[in-house]
Amino acid sequence: MKTENYTGIGAIVSSLLIASCCIGPAIFVIFGTSLSFMGWFSVFEPYQGYFMVLAAIMLSVSFWKLYLKKTDCDCEERDTRINAVSKVIFWIGFAFFIVAISFPRILLLIYS
Repeated sequence: MKTENYTGIGAIVSSLLIASCCIGPAIFVIFGTSLSFMGWFSVFEPYQGYFMVLAAIMLSVSFWKLYLKKTDCDCEERDTRINAVSKVIFWIGFAFFIVAISFPRILLLIYS
């Protein structure tokens, strides 16, 4: 697996950890249910800043390797199916990151 895939998947996981204290409980509240183990997700809340930095670094490395780094050869291997999968993973990770960062503010707008 390529480095871009690892950093993209790492950004997705980090983004999920950023939003774990907010999105999980909010989804269950929206649907009118509650689960007792949802309070466990509040353990990650003090580490949100670290997860944000980690996700931003991983997304930056992935973007640099996918779009900015020059290839060593002058071949067409750059646009293969594997590279397309890496780009999809990167953009999914970026979308998760944006949602994770903006979700607490969105909740404030919804409930205020």
